[in-house]
Amino acid sequence: MLTLDQYRDDHGNPDTWSAADVDSYLVIGDIAPPAPLPYTHAEMQAIAADHLLSAADQQAVADRLTAAGHETAAGIWRRGAREARELAAAARWGYPHYEAVLNGW
Repeated sequence: MLTLDQYRDDHGNPDTWSAADVDSYLVIGDIAPPAPLPYTHAEMQAIAADHLLSAADQQAVADRLTAAGHETAAGIWRRGAREARELAAAARWGYPHYEAVLNGW
């Protein structure tokens, strides 16, 4: 079955398409199933849980470094913990949202 990606690869730049090419593309978009996401909802929830575990571990290291007086190193670990929490929150919404946060879109 022809997909939208294959159609674009075969026909090149959409700015140069004829009206018939555009119509064909729209019809394929209506009948072609979308590509499946790389991860299911359950897998994304597991990824979120893993990020939360990582955040807790990184925060524990930051706390130990702070107690030992290493503020600069502790800040680096705190930043890592914050980023892991942000990724966990994004993963809970599903792969498209997670991918956007991961890539900074």
